[in-house]
Amino acid sequence: MERHPFDTRPGEEAAATGGFVGRHEETRRLREALRTGRSLTVVRGQAGTGTSRLVDEVLAETEFAEWTHLRGTCPTTGPDTAPAHERGTHPGGPTTTVPLGPVTEALATLPYRPGLPARPLPPVTGVVGLVVPELADRLPRPPAAADDPEVRRGLLPRAIRALLALLGDTVLILEDVHHADPATVGLLHRLADSMPARLRVVVTEDAAPGLPVLGVRAAGGTRLQEVSLRPWTPQETDDCVRRWLGDHRPARADERRDLAALVHELSGGLPGAAGALLEDAGELLRADGAAAHRPRTDALLTAVRETAVPLRLRRELARRCAPLTEDARRIVAAAAVLGRPVPVDLLAHVADLAPERADAAVDACLRQSVLRTEGPCPAFRNPLDRRAALARVPGPRLARLSLRAARALHRSSDGPPPLTDLARLYTAAGRVRDGLRCLVAAADRAAATGDYATATSLYTRAVAEDPRAQGRIRTAAKLARTAQLARAGEDVVAAVRTVLDEDDPPPRLRGEIRLHLSVVLRNQSGGALDSLNEVARAIPDLEACDPQIAARAMAVAAIPSLQGWPVTRHQAWLDRAETLAGRVVDPVARAAIAANRATALMLLGDPRAWPAAEILRGPAGSAMEAAHHARGLTNLAHASSALGHGTRARDFLDRAVDGLADSSSPYLEGLVETGRLVLAWHAGQWHDLYAAADRTTRDYREIPDLTAEAMLVRGLTALHVLGDVPRARRDLAEAAATTRYDTGFILTASAAATARVHLEAGRPGQAGDAVEEVLRRLERTGGWVWAAEVLPVAVEALHGSGQSSRARRLVDDFAAGIADRDAPAPRIALAVCRALLARAADRPDEAVGLLADAETRWRQLGRPLDAARAAEARGRCLLDLYGESAAGGVQDVVEAYRHLGARWDVARCRRLLRSHAIVTTHRRGRIGYGDQLSPREQEVARLVVQGRANRDIAESLVLSTRTVEHHVARIMRKLNATSRTGIALTGWRDEAGSGPGGPPWTVTDGAVPPPPRNGNDRSGDRP
Repeated sequence: MERHPFDTRPGEEAAATGGFVGRHEETRRLREALRTGRSLTVVRGQAGTGTSRLVDEVLAETEFAEWTHLRGTCPTTGPDTAPAHERGTHPGGPTTTVPLGPVTEALATLPYRPGLPARPLPPVTGVVGLVVPELADRLPRPPAAADDPEVRRGLLPRAIRALLALLGDTVLILEDVHHADPATVGLLHRLADSMPARLRVVVTEDAAPGLPVLGVRAAGGTRLQEVSLRPWTPQETDDCVRRWLGDHRPARADERRDLAALVHELSGGLPGAAGALLEDAGELLRADGAAAHRPRTDALLTAVRETAVPLRLRRELARRCAPLTEDARRIVAAAAVLGRPVPVDLLAHVADLAPERADAAVDACLRQSVLRTEGPCPAFRNPLDRRAALARVPGPRLARLSLRAARALHRSSDGPPPLTDLARLYTAAGRVRDGLRCLVAAADRAAATGDYATATSLYTRAVAEDPRAQGRIRTAAKLARTAQLARAGEDVVAAVRTVLDEDDPPPRLRGEIRLHLSVVLRNQSGGALDSLNEVARAIPDLEACDPQIAARAMAVAAIPSLQGWPVTRHQAWLDRAETLAGRVVDPVARAAIAANRATALMLLGDPRAWPAAEILRGPAGSAMEAAHHARGLTNLAHASSALGHGTRARDFLDRAVDGLADSSSPYLEGLVETGRLVLAWHAGQWHDLYAAADRTTRDYREIPDLTAEAMLVRGLTALHVLGDVPRARRDLAEAAATTRYDTGFILTASAAATARVHLEAGRPGQAGDAVEEVLRRLERTGGWVWAAEVLPVAVEALHGSGQSSRARRLVDDFAAGIADRDAPAPRIALAVCRALLARAADRPDEAVGLLADAETRWRQLGRPLDAARAAEARGRCLLDLYGESAAGGVQDVVEAYRHLGARWDVARCRRLLRSHAIVTTHRRGRIGYGDQLSPREQEVARLVVQGRANRDIAESLVLSTRTVEHHVARIMRKLNATSRTGIALTGWRDEAGSGPGGPPWTVTDGAVPPPPRNGNDRSGDRP
């Protein structure tokens, strides 16, 4: 039966397995080398970088599909004691290779390639049939002289060259040329000197140090090219993960980046390792049933962290280790146990090898790409290789090597000892107490240098691993103290609670641990009442044994919250703390109390907050004192911003940043970021604010209150800047549900914005429902100083739903609650509330005067959105009084909103004008659009294509549902679509891009739609 060549081609299988990442320039260079004719190309890179994959990808391209592809691999033989060209025999076994073995392997596939030329072949080609039996019946009879082995060896290179010259466009691929036998190297020299016109030779070469480098001289028009491959960059790994996720599930950019960073860290940027890791993690999820339809990325992160080393990588490491001598294998085991780059002499000591034997063994490991060098220190190429090598070390030997390694690191360390590594090694050696001692010491050192995140992680491990109750109690006290300045997850809280519940700490430590735990619960992982109740339980223990810490606990209990106790109870704790302040001598405790006292006073709007804040300007004597000062300053920034002291809030934040310069506290850094977001929101600095809020939401998702505040700003910008009501409502609701210890902005602002959406849609009852819970909290706590965001809209909602008497009662309570407070924003909000009540009582002139004054005062505070709202309310009063003649005031408000970029508010005001039969047209008259979509229709069409319902579209564009229905009908007629789905199927898109509605945003892959450019939204000029 006739065999047809190219039934399958090398590279087809590889090309089908997925995308090819990060090799654009290398692919171009190899492609160009093949196109230019006779050439010898060396594709060079360390094992795992994809040299063979690159060749496969290029040869699989259509333009090379009809060429003859011949492929052979130079085998690895015998123990690795020297480079291939220096090898003879070795006690571990013979290292003899078959001369020209990879070339004859390649030629053996020729019957399955395009048929040999029909014309007579030169007699010398018959020599090939003597070493390639598959070709014997298709080649001439070899010359009689070829029976002599020496003659045959001399004729064979000529015969191979002659045969290759007759095959047309041909690529000879020789893999792993660094293992090539001398005869193969000689043939390559011959071909480089006299390359057939239509032959291209491609060889792959390992770049590991110590391996031979192919040395050739190209002549006779032969082009010599080297294509070097390196491991992936982090961005290229991210691209691989993005493509892989695209086949499994869509993902937000933040999820993908976290997964990509972990994959890059574990794989060392080696493409093969990254792909194997992702596939095994996906299989683990599917096997566990955790993926449902598509695996979540957070589940993938966990699976990647916890999955065993992929089988393919374990077998690959075993293959690379196979040629190693016993000395080299001992070096591999020592390096796996040490787990960090160390000098060769230290590695030799742990492996128990003489220095000269260790040097030779390390060289062998480098040649086989088992290890690589980091300067003078050998190390594994990636953590996966290390884990695979460590798994091969038997338990008893692992314990002996670990103890030997720990002692060697102790003796050899010039600087601070590597305590975390020592803890790991002592534990692996069975010296649990020594391991715990090192682990706690490492945490102490991290805390002393301001690295609270690392300290918290290490203390948590120590509490979980310590078998002694007294040890757990001591470490839990340190953990609770440090965790309040780091990202403390549920594992931290669980570890501390276990100690409190099961280990019976002495009263003083129990009270101290409860105090610090209360701060962790407040800031990060619990709730207001949980936190307050925890500190209340701590105070009796502390008062009995340590008045200093008791004073600190009282200062913690003094910080009020809309989700906490009545403010009078917080005030009482503050007063009690001040009676003990003179007995506090510890500098860290004094700093903590000063920060809490200033915070509590500012949150209450107490004028004493300002001199209390000045105490935090003093120099700090330690990193912990500086951290408490910075914490107090960031708290002051948030509290003063909500009260309307924007300039002072910025100053507090700047001073806090200076104080954090030499420390690492993710919680405080996040608190600074959210403070800047809120200040930018109030100041109308909205350019890129949505993107910044989105980024902060993702970066601090483990800390609830930071996440909630950033999510609130993201929701507010989604509403006002993007005009995306459904997205805004989701963010606003989630922010309110996420916050744990809201001090007066998150819950009120979220409820207020949600109520405004309902009011604009004509649903005052639902608006009232949206603010009801917050109003009850204000009434229960008496925290009226926090009501500025919500009370004006609550008055509108209550009046609209027939509850005017309750609205008046709330305003009276509001006035009484802020009477002696230093709170400019609540005072202006009170004026707005009174204006709204005056308008409801048919006293429009009084309302106009109050609102004009409020607008001026809001502008003086640097709050342009609030000023525009007051101006809008005044414009509504004037429209009621004077009708169309008062339209100019509302049009001025439209311009103010447009200048801010407040798209949703612009649309609302234009709807107000339309409701009074006031329509602004183009100065040359109405513009007709014929069969083209008008700007308004483009906005509607864009939202239809995104799958929005008419009600959502109406809320986003501030239109009635009936108006949206009319727009949709006209869009379908103009686009000749028979359904809403048909609008998308017509291929319609907003060609203007920067038109009234902005680009046709599709928020996938974490992309953030930009806000409209100020002044560009003029769609409302046309009906």
